[in-house]
Amino acid sequence: MDRPQLKLEMRRMLSSHFPFFLLLFLPVLLLNYGSAIAQYLGNSTGTLYSTMNDLSVHSYANVEPIGQFYGLMTIVTVIAIISGLLLIGVRFASIDLIRNRSTFDEPVTKSFTILNNGQYFIGTLIIGILITVLTLLWSLLLIVPGIIKGFSYSQAFYIYRDAIDQGKPIGYLEAITKSRELMNGHKWEYFVLYLSFLGWFILSGFTMGILDLWVLPYYNLALANFYIKLVDPQPDSLGTIFDDSNHQS
Repeated sequence: MDRPQLKLEMRRMLSSHFPFFLLLFLPVLLLNYGSAIAQYLGNSTGTLYSTMNDLSVHSYANVEPIGQFYGLMTIVTVIAIISGLLLIGVRFASIDLIRNRSTFDEPVTKSFTILNNGQYFIGTLIIGILITVLTLLWSLLLIVPGIIKGFSYSQAFYIYRDAIDQGKPIGYLEAITKSRELMNGHKWEYFVLYLSFLGWFILSGFTMGILDLWVLPYYNLALANFYIKLVDPQPDSLGTIFDDSNHQS
């Protein structure tokens, strides 16, 4: 896996079609910003509640802050689930673009790819739940095994979706198993790919998330390209992806 080349291809792709990718990732970006605001408000409310308890202010006034806190945390959780589902769908769309099976148009429609096919939506949701449960169970042993298994299962969504598109649907657990097999010998590469974006994530934090307008598409395109490199050893898509005729954004 040539990580620098993998990332270079996606930087060029993103630079060539930035307006398209900005709109493609915009719903996820807005949800992430909304989640950050709700979490900030929730933390502020939680701090207020703790302060009231420390001052031994036990009255009905305590009910309102704690109710607001749990309400905001519920909103954060719901937003995270919706954002995660949309993000997987956007990666599906990105994989099609990298494979040259789609064009750089209708970014808003492609933003909701996960909702365009019931099998995509249900499969992503159930596989996500299964991966979460399995990863948590492994984490009960030690944190590191849980992280490793998370890497092993990371390609299950795309494997499941490819099987559907090829007319050979597979089961949810089978997709997770095939991901584990596919990632044999590649988990370290996946980890290093993530680490290579750590500086971008930190820098984005200093810009109050504004840099995410670039970082979020770049990072997720890299993950999509990682999957392409695993399953398409000799992809023919990148040969024409920067062709001027494809500039429809």
